[in-house]
Amino acid sequence: MATSSTTLPSRRRAHPTVAHTVDQLMLQERTRWAIRIHDGLTQSVTSAVLELQTLQHRIQTEPEAALATLKEIELAIRADLKQIREILFELYEGPPPPREPPIAAFVAELVERWHLPARVSVEGDVDEISDAALETANAVVAEALANAAKHSGSPEVSVRIRADRRELRIEVEDRGQGIEDTEDEDPHFGLRLMRGRAEEIGGSIQIESKPGSGTRVVAVLPVGGGR
Repeated sequence: MATSSTTLPSRRRAHPTVAHTVDQLMLQERTRWAIRIHDGLTQSVTSAVLELQTLQHRIQTEPEAALATLKEIELAIRADLKQIREILFELYEGPPPPREPPIAAFVAELVERWHLPARVSVEGDVDEISDAALETANAVVAEALANAAKHSGSPEVSVRIRADRRELRIEVEDRGQGIEDTEDEDPHFGLRLMRGRAEEIGGSIQIESKPGSGTRVVAVLPVGGGR
């Protein structure tokens, strides 16, 4: 009985034109990512390193200015970390899902870091506020939540953020111990720093507190940032 054999086709190499096109597309994509990382993250991290180096000398001669710079560096590094996460997600999973507004994500990170039970409300088009207003808002929220976590003893904190066409309003309220003195000459450097940053961009801060009755910080900032 005759037998027949079937020869499986060998794996064919891609047509040279196709292979060249694929190689070109891969090169373009690698170049795109390299430029994105260099122009964004590399420059930002280099800037932060240089600023940290100068702080080694300023922290003894200009402690208040050094502390203010440290807060700015922290905010910049946090923004870089967020960008790194987005890049990694895009590389491995495709385009990232719709993201939270930057200030909402920042509040969520702070609440998690301080292990604070918190009620957070974000209303309005907060994506439209300027970089200067966002930086100041982040600084205000960071200081207010840090104070609540470290000093108030409050069982819960509420954060309310609302933006309209003219202003960004931030309210951070706790039900803790309160503070005795909230004026500019008070010993709480962080409160003075918050006021200074808000006034620098044309905003204002009101701090309401009584011992045993909690603290309420209200910041009103121009959405344009004043600079």
